[in-house]
Amino acid sequence: MNEEPQIVGFAANANQTTVHPIGLLAVVILGICVLIVPRRWSTIPFLIIACFIPSAQRIVIASLDFDFLRIMVIFGLFRIMMHKEHLNFVRKPLDKIIIFWTISSVFFMTLRVGTLSVLINRIGFAFDVIGMYFVFRCLIKSWADLDKLIYGIILISIPVAIFMFIENKTGRNLFAIFGGVSEFTGIRDGRLRCQGAFSSPILAGCFWASCVPLIGAFWWKSQQARMWSVMGIITSLVIIFCSASSTPIMGLIAAILGGLMFYFKAFMRHIRWGIAIMIVLLHIIMKAPVWHLISRVSAVGGSTGYHRYILIDRTINHFSDWWFSGCSGYVVLSWGIYRGDVTNQYIAEGVNGGLLTMALFIALIAYAYRDVGRLWRMNKKNAYQLALSWALGCSLFVHCVNYIGVSYFGQIVVARYLLFAIIASLSVSKSLYFKRSCPGIIESRLRKVGE
Repeated sequence: MNEEPQIVGFAANANQTTVHPIGLLAVVILGICVLIVPRRWSTIPFLIIACFIPSAQRIVIASLDFDFLRIMVIFGLFRIMMHKEHLNFVRKPLDKIIIFWTISSVFFMTLRVGTLSVLINRIGFAFDVIGMYFVFRCLIKSWADLDKLIYGIILISIPVAIFMFIENKTGRNLFAIFGGVSEFTGIRDGRLRCQGAFSSPILAGCFWASCVPLIGAFWWKSQQARMWSVMGIITSLVIIFCSASSTPIMGLIAAILGGLMFYFKAFMRHIRWGIAIMIVLLHIIMKAPVWHLISRVSAVGGSTGYHRYILIDRTINHFSDWWFSGCSGYVVLSWGIYRGDVTNQYIAEGVNGGLLTMALFIALIAYAYRDVGRLWRMNKKNAYQLALSWALGCSLFVHCVNYIGVSYFGQIVVARYLLFAIIASLSVSKSLYFKRSCPGIIESRLRKVGE
C-alpha cells in the first residue's frame, strides 16, 4: 500500500537526527548570543538560523524532535527567565486568540487521528507556536526594538541575496551540505527555482516578500536609513525573483498595492466594502465561481494556479468531509487533488483541525488588522512610526495573499509569529485608543453623563 499523503505540518525530515558540524556550531553560538546580547538585538539570531540553516537540521531524542529553531526557542525562554523580561508582560487579545487557535489545532487533529505520533507532533507544533510567539512578545516591546529588528533584516538580506544569486548562476545550492535541500536547483519552464536554506523556493520568496514593507518603511527613519532601505529592497527583490515562483511575486505586488493604499487611508472602509461587493457581483455574473480567477493568475511560467482553484473548489464541495475535525491525506487525495497537496494555508487549517480551527486562524488575522488600524491612527503625528504601523498591515496583507498559494512550514513560520508578536506588543488598548484618537467624542459623552 502506498504511504498516506503527508498531513500538513509534519516535517519531511522528522524522526531522524541530522546534524552538520557547522550547523551545530551555529546553533550553539547563536543560542549563546540570544542569552547575552542586549534585548533589542536578541531576535536577530532566530532570523539567522531561519535564513542560513535548513530545517532538516535537528536532534531527535526518544522520539522528541528538536529542530534548530525549536532549540533557539528554548534558548529564548532561558534568556527571558534569566533577565526576568516576562515580569511586565501585558496580556493582549491577540495572545488569547493564538492560544485558542493552537489548542483547537492540537485537540481536533489528535481526536481525529488518535495516535501517539500525531499527539507528539501536535505538542511540538504547540511548543513552536506559543513558545516562539511569546519569546518574541517578551523581546520586542517598543518601536526602538522594531527599529533594530528591521536593521538586522536588511543586513541578513545581503548574504542571502548573494547565495541566491550564486545558486541562480551555477544551478547548485550551497546549503545542500546541511541536508534537507537538493544540491541541484530545480527547474520549471527553463527557470532555475532557487531556495537557499529554505524548505522550498516558494517559501524563500514569500519570506522576503513579507519583509519588503518593513524594509521600505525604514526609508522614513532618517537620511542615512534611506540608503539601507534601498539596499534591503534591492536584495529582497533579488531573492524573490531568483525563487522564480508566482506566489512570492503576487506577495510583492500585494506589498506594493498595500503601500499605495496609504494615500487612500481615509477611505479604507469604503474600499474594503467596495472590494467585497465587487467579489459578490463577480460571483453572480461569472459562469464559474469567483475563485476560478485564481487559475488565471500566473506571474511566472509554469504556475499551478489551476491546482489552487481546484483545491478551493473541492474543499467547498466536500465540506462535510472536514468541517468537524479535519480529514486525512487520503480523503484530500480522493477529492482529485494532485498528490493530496494542500497548497493553501486557510484550507490547511481546516484539513488539520476542522472549521473551528480555520475560523480561529481567520479571527487571528482579523484581530491583528484591528490592532494595526488602531496603531497607525494613534501615530499620525510621527512620520516614521506611522510608516512602520502601515508597513505592519502591509506585511500582514502579504502573508494573507501568500496563504492562498502555499501552506507554511519550515523556517517561514518565524516571519508569521514574529509579525503577530510585534503587532500585539505595540498595540494599544481600546480605552487608550478612543481617549487619544477621539477626545472630542469622549468629552461629549462625559458631559452627557454629568448632565
